[in-house]
Amino acid sequence: MATFKQYEKKNGTKAWQFRAYLGKNPKTGKDTLTTRQGFKTKKEAQLALSRLQVQYEKGEYNRPEKDSKTFQEVFDLWKVNYKHTVKESTYVKAISQYRVHTLPVFGKKKIDEITVTEVQKFANENVNKFVKYRDFITDISRIFEFAIRLGIVESNPTQRITIPKRKESVYKEKRLNYYTKEELAKFLACSKEQQPYYIYTFFQLLSASGCRQGELLGLEWSSVDFEEECIHIVQTLARGENRRLYLEQPKTKHSKRDISLDDETMAVLKKWKMQQKEYLFQFGIKPNEEHQLVFSNIENSFIQLSKPRTWLLQNVKKNNLREITIHGLRHTHATLLLEAGLQPKTVSERLGHTSTQITNDLYGHVTKKMEKEVPKVFQNLMNF
Repeated sequence: MATFKQYEKKNGTKAWQFRAYLGKNPKTGKDTLTTRQGFKTKKEAQLALSRLQVQYEKGEYNRPEKDSKTFQEVFDLWKVNYKHTVKESTYVKAISQYRVHTLPVFGKKKIDEITVTEVQKFANENVNKFVKYRDFITDISRIFEFAIRLGIVESNPTQRITIPKRKESVYKEKRLNYYTKEELAKFLACSKEQQPYYIYTFFQLLSASGCRQGELLGLEWSSVDFEEECIHIVQTLARGENRRLYLEQPKTKHSKRDISLDDETMAVLKKWKMQQKEYLFQFGIKPNEEHQLVFSNIENSFIQLSKPRTWLLQNVKKNNLREITIHGLRHTHATLLLEAGLQPKTVSERLGHTSTQITNDLYGHVTKKMEKEVPKVFQNLMNF
């Protein structure tokens, strides 16, 4: 006898589970009941039950203790499949996150002995340490769902914990990871005066386009349209296995986009293109006519993804500027456009966001700032 039921996971997706009676344990005389979940379809759940029933009849249901797998062993099985479902850079980031945060805690434990209490403790300990602590819980859940499908465990303990919420102190000042118009102007002026021209060009283009740094480090001159005054984002620089740098498709289908640029930025790009040719010629390097990178290193190959951060800190520290991240220049671009009155949809498309909601969630601070101006606007309209 078995019951099948569809349920909703915490991430909003739906899956199937079943609860079944397999028979009486010949040793104890007790009924053997089992619950399995995490199946994509009802048919998949029914097939899993059929396999269990066959195992039970053959006396193979109760696995010897030596066959119990550790979390690490199940993870090793899972990652082989996962590698074929995502981009190389996504795979590398995910595996790195497991190795740093999850495997040191659960790797050596028998997966069928990991308790809800242990997972709850892990979540509680990380909530105030890491911004992405929820990702770690999702990581654990992935391995358990995989183990359920393999018949190694019967349930997923992450579904029974209470996800802790980060508590923000009312006295803690929130760091603003973007520049005001005045701060950006000073940052760019200092870079232009004190840093190599290609670095200044990178910062000028980054702040004028709102691109991700990988999109610019993977940009080729063939994607720079001087006539239409725009750049075409068709690829991004990413890090693969063994720290290999390579070009891949943009983050999402919305990330493939054309970004119009101002006259000043186009002039900076044109000047750098001429300088780059001279620079490469001095070192006896012939530009790649078809795929020449806009930003390349001394060997005319990819610049390390960590380099822009180094350039930014050099400029910040030398001129006593407020420190933000490289991604903060992308935030700066979006914030200034929204403050200037551009519609969120326009900004969202320019940034390559999947939806306007993402833009609204990220830049709620702009809405709050603009709301304070409403009384003045209303007063001017009414001529009070």
